[in-house]
Amino acid sequence: MAPEPQIPRINEQRLWDNIMETAKFGALETVEGGMNRLSLNMDDKQVRDWFVARATELGCAVRVDAMGNIFATWSGPGNDRSDLPPIGMGSHLDTQPLGGRFDGILGVLSALEVIQTVKESGLRLNRPIAAIDWTNEEGARFPAMCSGSSVWANARDLSDLHNLASLTEPLETMKSELEKISYLGETECSYKANPLAGHFELHIEQATHLEETKKHIGIVSGVQGMRWYEVNIIGREGHAGSTPMNVRKDAMVAAAKMILHVEQIARKNEGFGTVGFLKAGSDAPNTIVGEVRLMIDLRHPSEQVLDEIESGFKAFLCSLESETKGLRTTIKRSWENAAVKFDQDAVACVAYAAESVCGDSQTVMTSCAAHDSAETAKVVPTAMIFIPSRDGISHNPKEYSTPAQCAEGAQVLLESVLKYDALLLQKAAS
Repeated sequence: MAPEPQIPRINEQRLWDNIMETAKFGALETVEGGMNRLSLNMDDKQVRDWFVARATELGCAVRVDAMGNIFATWSGPGNDRSDLPPIGMGSHLDTQPLGGRFDGILGVLSALEVIQTVKESGLRLNRPIAAIDWTNEEGARFPAMCSGSSVWANARDLSDLHNLASLTEPLETMKSELEKISYLGETECSYKANPLAGHFELHIEQATHLEETKKHIGIVSGVQGMRWYEVNIIGREGHAGSTPMNVRKDAMVAAAKMILHVEQIARKNEGFGTVGFLKAGSDAPNTIVGEVRLMIDLRHPSEQVLDEIESGFKAFLCSLESETKGLRTTIKRSWENAAVKFDQDAVACVAYAAESVCGDSQTVMTSCAAHDSAETAKVVPTAMIFIPSRDGISHNPKEYSTPAQCAEGAQVLLESVLKYDALLLQKAAS
């Protein structure tokens, strides 16, 4: 009987060097060395170009779809199964305006590292593997999180996302920016036209559970439900010194009350409620604000509770209109992702790999944050891997995971994919 092939090892230093090298694209001039690489800006183009160049050097076939998602597929020499859908390893390279060097980035660069490690080892897989950069996961510039993965999963309409305008000036659409940076690809953005056999994502935890429990790896079983709302409050501008308080229609005051309501109702329901974007119609200190636009991020594991909170938002806005005659409000759900449970077989592969790499220093958990995997899980078997992030910090320049933690996560990613590859072969033979 032939001996079992030895599992190759991730090159920790090479992975770390790549993380540090790509951090120069959109780097912030801060002590912590954070990132401001908004989706589809010129810094995003530079890191995409780097990713494509590195993947091409490794011998990957690179495809870009109509949402700018990049698929770098490695089949290996002499692989007669290269026509099979690849096992995907994906995340994102865009960041928040004051983001860090690891969120999303670790997952994409670890996928490249897995491909290079497998290639160097000479290990033959049963089907191709692919490193994927999904477009606009953060939704910081274009307000629709997980844009690329959601269109690929047929959860969002391509034309809607192409026409989506940026939050910041100058107002640009996603399609125009994809064209500008030369990443409006010809491949159809669809899981049917461009299929995967599965999807695995490595990510920092963005919370403190692993750190507090001294666990090395989080085996992610699913993602809680999330919704974004766009709220517009329209009052009437006036002079701060001559408009009596009792006749004012101050949109900023109404917005402040709404923000407090979001905080209170989220706490009451043990959920997560955040107003992270607010734009006033005036920036003068002596003018009563006539219009305010704000965005609400709402999260909870229960869809029923999310529905109840949404009804509460609408009722509260109606009460603000009754309280101040002439005040007008609107609210619309601009993005949503229902609670997701990941595929049992894919999760089992991660559990097997995590035990192999770090023994009992791992735990099963649910993600409280949105990820591209929540979209891919709608159409293909999906699982996620978490590593600790120091103090649970993310979306911040202080975001940090050690070189050893990054490498350990990448090793679990590698062994998860190897296990899943063997499982698919076994299923095909049975």
